[in-house]
Amino acid sequence: MLRAAVIGAGNMGRHHARILATQPDVEFVGVVDPDVEGARTRLAAVGAPVFESLDALPEVDFAVVATPTQSHVETALELIGRKTHLMIEKPLAGTPEDAQRIVDAAESAGLVLAVGHVERFNAAVSVLAGLTSDPVMLSFERLSPYTPRIKDSVIFDLMVHDLDLACWIAGGYPVHVEAAAAAVFSDSFDVASAVLEFEGGRIASLQTSRVTQDKVRRISISERERFIVADSIRQDVSIKRETSVEFEESGMYRQANVVEVPYLDRSGEPLARELRDVIDAITTGRKPLVDGAAGVNAVRLAYKVERAATRS
Repeated sequence: MLRAAVIGAGNMGRHHARILATQPDVEFVGVVDPDVEGARTRLAAVGAPVFESLDALPEVDFAVVATPTQSHVETALELIGRKTHLMIEKPLAGTPEDAQRIVDAAESAGLVLAVGHVERFNAAVSVLAGLTSDPVMLSFERLSPYTPRIKDSVIFDLMVHDLDLACWIAGGYPVHVEAAAAAVFSDSFDVASAVLEFEGGRIASLQTSRVTQDKVRRISISERERFIVADSIRQDVSIKRETSVEFEESGMYRQANVVEVPYLDRSGEPLARELRDVIDAITTGRKPLVDGAAGVNAVRLAYKVERAATRS
């Protein structure tokens, strides 16, 4: 049995606790949160013990860090010092330097470190990534209504998901970054647009907003002979191939397409799949799907986008 705990009982932490408490090979020890009474209320359905600080937490083998980003490095280093395997919610840290400190410490201690880029475990996204063979252009839309509780810029809060996915699907790290962003309702960026150029001329376009009166999660991949679209909210994927094009004398344009809709296994929520991947990595000794290096790359890229947007 793997003894596990969650650090932070906020919006993400409570879901991690709910899932870990149901795993047959996990002994869920409890949650650490300075707001003990509030945490107990949020975790009433789980019925887990709540500890006020890490000092009060019993020894565990594995912990999920779901605290605010600015506390990740301090919390992670303390847990690594206690020989605890970790999954840290995205972004891994607030700066590339802090992210690398966490990775170096975990590697030196021989511990598994995973990063919570849960979108990789969405059924539609994982099928899309498996289908993509030679992308020419990648387009990401991640649009949401405004949420006052989020203090990070939209680049570190939302776009960081798609920055990770762009590197994963394109198969590398961009050689050039351009961006623009604006603050609308808060003191940090609320809307952002970025263009990433990869080796070989592959281009990724990312549009991110938290001021949109709708929730959109869409990825489209243009290949030479296919157009693949995934909607991670509806969890569906479609593949389009052009079969004929006609220009009539009237000036009308006609295009015929073949559309394929691959089967998606929608069983299980993405967060549960993510936690299962980390648990299996710890027990088997393999790397998790989203390891520390991927987490550092996402932070480095978010930092570059933020700087490019600030200069624009």
